[in-house]
Amino acid sequence: MAKQLNGSLYYLVANVRYSFIIFWIILMVMFAVTIISALLVPDSVISFQLAAPIYVFAAVIGFWTVKNAFPYLIKMGSTRKNIFLSFGIYALLLSLLNAVIANSVNSIVALIFGGKMELGFITVTENGSTMTNYHLGDFLGENSWITRVFIDTSISFFFLAVMFIIGLIFYRFGLIGGFSFIGAGVIIFILGMSKGWLLDFFAAIFRDFSIIFFYQLLVTGILIYLVSFLLIRRITI
Repeated sequence: MAKQLNGSLYYLVANVRYSFIIFWIILMVMFAVTIISALLVPDSVISFQLAAPIYVFAAVIGFWTVKNAFPYLIKMGSTRKNIFLSFGIYALLLSLLNAVIANSVNSIVALIFGGKMELGFITVTENGSTMTNYHLGDFLGENSWITRVFIDTSISFFFLAVMFIIGLIFYRFGLIGGFSFIGAGVIIFILGMSKGWLLDFFAAIFRDFSIIFFYQLLVTGILIYLVSFLLIRRITI
């Protein structure tokens, strides 16, 4: 079981390695261009956010992995239970790694330019340009590096789990089943907004916004992923 789990993890990592490297190269190039622009253009105001791209990347990987990795794992003889365990570990580690890299880069840049990451990265260059880099952690009372990493990990894993289960639905039931599921979700969202109970839910979140919300979000992502086992059990090539 352990060797099969290690083999599945190795395949998943190898499968995403190229996309992971390309993603970070593009993101770092854009980040470097942003910094250079702030240094060269006087009195400019430039903002860059590394957290949002890693959320999108996590969501894409969650959906993409179902079609591009699972059939090959099954062909190699991996059991459904092993696939479920290996992808769960892989998803959590990928979310954590992206969060660590993004926040480490932010902290290094803030250190170089004299920004205060505890208050959101805000600094003014010698030519009067302003560079900003805010984070959701800025809305909390304490915004340490560890706090920001945990926030980004929980959000990334949640999006990855949601898109993963949507990918499984598309894979299992085809385009009709997948779009029917998304349509049902849209209808529920519209009804919730029109009836007001969804607005009350969001208002309650913002009213009592704290680090506890991200613990709850992580637990929700784990629960969503646990539900995906019902679909993984019946997945075929």
